[in-house]
Amino acid sequence: MILPQDFYFEDTITVAKSLLGKVLHIKTSHQERKARIVEVEAYLGVTDPACHTFENRKTNRTQSMYLQGGHSYVYLIYGMYHCLNFVTRSEEHPEAVLIRAVQPLDAEPNPKKKDIKTNGPGKLCRHYEITRDHDGLRLWKKSSALYVSDDGYKVSTKQIISCPRIGVDYAGEAAQWPLRFYLKDNLWFFTVSGGKR
Repeated sequence: MILPQDFYFEDTITVAKSLLGKVLHIKTSHQERKARIVEVEAYLGVTDPACHTFENRKTNRTQSMYLQGGHSYVYLIYGMYHCLNFVTRSEEHPEAVLIRAVQPLDAEPNPKKKDIKTNGPGKLCRHYEITRDHDGLRLWKKSSALYVSDDGYKVSTKQIISCPRIGVDYAGEAAQWPLRFYLKDNLWFFTVSGGKR
């Protein structure tokens, strides 16, 4: 079942946790690939110093953040890595969830950590060739190049680990907000002490 647009209208932290276990569909001209979302970060808009829309900033890059919830927001960092986000809430509350890691549904069941290609926001976008061309897409439409579904996979609250976000030291106290969520014991989430973003 494709997640309806109003799924994304809820509180951003609720949406972030609820996305864990859901399936991201990536369509190309040749095939459709699927991956389970296993790690995310919540960004809380105008009151969050780590968010691109902090203090209601508006730039060409952040235009999609001011769309209704359920749109994609893809941006480039360091001039070389794309990051995929899902816009939440409403035009008046420009918030989003960063997709940090996914588990490909066609992956080997027990890969070595060094062989995982999708455990980091930049890595997963590179693996699936997600670029700025995927910015502003409607995630609730099957005709979209990106959409999200629920295949019935169950996630319990005990499986969800929360901790501070990664790479937002510039945000002061907000850098310590426990807004990063991942599935406990999942091999595909990003390990801070090893691997790369």
